[in-house]
Amino acid sequence: MKNALLALSILTILVLTYTYGRVESEIVDDVNVASAIGIDKKKGNKIKGTVVIPVFLADKSIESETFIEESILAKEVVNILQHKSADPLVTGGLKVALYSEDIAREGITEYADALQRDASIGSKLFLAIVDGEAGEILKEKLGNRGTGYYLRTLMEHNMDKRDLPEMNLHLFMFRYYAKGMDSFLPYVKKTGNKVEISGLAIFKEEKMVHIIDPVNMFFFKALVENFSEGTHTLHLEKSDEYVSIKRIVSSRNIEIEEKDGKPHVTIDIYLQGILSEFSGRKTDPSVIQEIVEGLEAEIVERSQNMLSEFQELNSDPVGIGYMAKRSKLRFDEEEWKNVYQNVDIKVNATVDLIETGVIE
Repeated sequence: MKNALLALSILTILVLTYTYGRVESEIVDDVNVASAIGIDKKKGNKIKGTVVIPVFLADKSIESETFIEESILAKEVVNILQHKSADPLVTGGLKVALYSEDIAREGITEYADALQRDASIGSKLFLAIVDGEAGEILKEKLGNRGTGYYLRTLMEHNMDKRDLPEMNLHLFMFRYYAKGMDSFLPYVKKTGNKVEISGLAIFKEEKMVHIIDPVNMFFFKALVENFSEGTHTLHLEKSDEYVSIKRIVSSRNIEIEEKDGKPHVTIDIYLQGILSEFSGRKTDPSVIQEIVEGLEAEIVERSQNMLSEFQELNSDPVGIGYMAKRSKLRFDEEEWKNVYQNVDIKVNATVDLIETGVIE
């Protein structure tokens, strides 16, 4: 009797597993899950939307299929594309949203807001601005796991290990609605059959107003966030040598105080790293000191230059205004708008180098 019940239980489990496994498989197989979307400007007030979906082949390889349509509303693009898709097109798997520079110069908040309002889309969706047309990038067969996955991995890697500051849909919209700070996004371009991050797009409210060159991205990241695992190459002008610094840990502190009746901002950047490679013959205390002083001077100079540019543009991607509201001076939004462009901002840098594993 016990053996019969055991056999019946096992049979029931197998049937349920098979049945529900088939149901779930059929559900997944019967939809097209969009992995990336691109928005480009067209004539008049129309936009062109390009959606890419991964196609899983029998040999377990992955290809990408694109759907293209024009509309006036960003959200409507997906609805119209449903007519071109053999299976329902769903957005819950979106990894990346790309916008052409033309669109970004006019403002992308309405498009980003449409994504945020879609409950099926995760808030950690990556956004980026494209040098050229977003659709041209999505037409490319990028990587071996699909275009959307390739683009997401590109941004994740550069945020975790390189000079790209952390940014996603949630952070972008937070910066837009928060008073006293502006946003930024990766600026990418197509080079051959690859995509590279070629700078940072800086925003004033909803519009893109400036591009930071790749050479300044490391210093911008040090201004806007604390990070670890950074890398940087320094040129020593005095000796005409080059130094590679890795495993960089950087932190910053912003102080806002009143001096002579005016607000004064001090940004202290603390950086620690490992000296991993030096083009000269040997390193000694005098060389280490030259490297430290050279890097501190470069941090200060490049940071001050960027901050001056931001003030001229009346853009605040560092979020100094956001800090000013929470400082003991308690600036309100209108007060800060009136003084920001003329505020005295000073950057200090302190560098600590560990001489380990140097290759001469």
